[in-house]
Amino acid sequence: MKTKYVLLLIAILVIVLTVTMIGQTVSNENKDSLKKVNDLSDVLGKPVYESTIDSLNTKVWIISQNKNKEMLKTTTGKSMAKMKDKNTTEDKSTKAAIVSGTHYFIFDVTNITKGKEVADTSAKVEVVSPSKKIISLNLKPMMNHFGSGITLDEKGDYLFTINLNVGTSYKTTQFKYSVKKAADIN
Repeated sequence: MKTKYVLLLIAILVIVLTVTMIGQTVSNENKDSLKKVNDLSDVLGKPVYESTIDSLNTKVWIISQNKNKEMLKTTTGKSMAKMKDKNTTEDKSTKAAIVSGTHYFIFDVTNITKGKEVADTSAKVEVVSPSKKIISLNLKPMMNHFGSGITLDEKGDYLFTINLNVGTSYKTTQFKYSVKKAADIN
């Protein structure tokens, strides 16, 4: 009778230890194999403009719509397909804003002291073309950045002024971007 209890106790102990070991192995593999993509640079490369004002780090990418549409077909871009499932006017206008114009303007702002995106913000960009035409766009909030399609159909230097509304304060930054050849426009 005592042998039965000893064998039962050993069997239970083996089961408990096996389950514990399997659970720890799976947990450790998940921690190591998950890669958190915090930075758009991982996907888009080096930004065309970057600055740090106070504790806010801002980055800008300007990519052609051809490149943007190709990226939307990749695994990274598949998350944008979720917008198709929603039928609200805002989602349709956001999707239309992404693919309109000749280029896609991407603006990312991060609080460097906290390492997080800045909450309660809105952004607007004003663009002065080489022929001095002024375009003003309200940037749409995307997953963890702001963006909008923009038409840069002239060769030459464009002046961008970004106005960031953070809560009750405003931050403004300016930079130049050159469209050098016809391939940049397409």
